[in-house]
Amino acid sequence: MEESKLLTTKEVAKYLKINEKKVYQLVKERAIPCTRVAGKWLFPKDLIDEWINESVQRRRDIFIAGSNDPFLSFVINLYTKRFFPDSLVYYASIGSAKGLEALSQHKATIAATHLFDPESEDYNLPYLPKYLGSSEIIVINLTYREQGFILPKGNPLNIKDFSDLAAKKVRFINRNFGSGTRLLLDYHLSQRGIKPDEIRGYEKEVNTHLEVGLSILNKEADVGIGIHYIANTLNLDFVAIGWERFDLVLRREDYYLSSIKNFLSLLDPLDISLYAKQFPGYDFKDTGKILFRN
Repeated sequence: MEESKLLTTKEVAKYLKINEKKVYQLVKERAIPCTRVAGKWLFPKDLIDEWINESVQRRRDIFIAGSNDPFLSFVINLYTKRFFPDSLVYYASIGSAKGLEALSQHKATIAATHLFDPESEDYNLPYLPKYLGSSEIIVINLTYREQGFILPKGNPLNIKDFSDLAAKKVRFINRNFGSGTRLLLDYHLSQRGIKPDEIRGYEKEVNTHLEVGLSILNKEADVGIGIHYIANTLNLDFVAIGWERFDLVLRREDYYLSSIKNFLSLLDPLDISLYAKQFPGYDFKDTGKILFRN
C-alpha cells in the first residue's frame, strides 16, 4: 500500500485554495489533519481528502450544542419536517459553556447559550473572547426566557428567595455544571454568602429543565431552578427570578451556508407569532435579530 503524500503548509494552502494564515489557524484550532515533523507542519494528502469530503457532508447538516431549551427543540422539529432528508439538525444539550467550547473546537455549528456575566450584567457576549478568541462570530437572539423556582403546587415550604434554599428541610435539585442556570444559581448564592454545602441536594445534577420539573412533580425534591414554561407544562408552582437572554452563536463563515439560512428563516417574526402562545414564559421581541458580529 502506497504511503500518503505529505503536503507542506504552502502546498496544502494551494490545494485548498486558501492562504497560509488560514491553514495555521486551522492547525491551531485542531480542525485539520496534520502532524509536526522536525518543527514543520505536514499534512497527509489522503487524510486531507477525507477531511474535505466529511466537511462537505457536515455543511449540509447543522450541529447545535449548548443549553437545553424547549422552543429550540420546537424549531429543530420544524426544520426536520421541511428539510429532511437533504439536511438534519443534531442537538446536544451539554450546557451553555460546553456549547461555546464545542463551537471553538469545530464540533458544533451553533452554540446555544444563556451565560450571565455578573460584571457587565449582560448575557453571552462577554464570554466570546474567552471561548472563541479572535474568531469572527455572529450572535443571533433566539428568545428571552423567564427563570425562577419550580415548586410543588401550593409552595408548601414557602420558598421565595435563594436564601430559603439553605433551610435544612428543603431538598434542592441542581442543574449540570457549565449550564447557564447553574451559573445564575452560583452567582446569587455568592451574593448572599451562602456556600454550596449549605444546600441539601446541591450535588444532585440533571441536564434539562424538564428533569428539574419532573423531580419536583415526583416529590424527589422540593425546589429547583428552571423556566416558567416547564412549570406551566407540568402544572407546578413558579416563583420568578427574572428574565434571561438566550442566544445562538456561530462562526461568520458558517452564517452563509444554505442550511444555516434555512434554519434562521424559521425565526421570522411573522412565523413566530403563529405559535408564540404555545410558549408561556417566553418573549420573542428580538428573535432572529443579529446582536453582535465582528
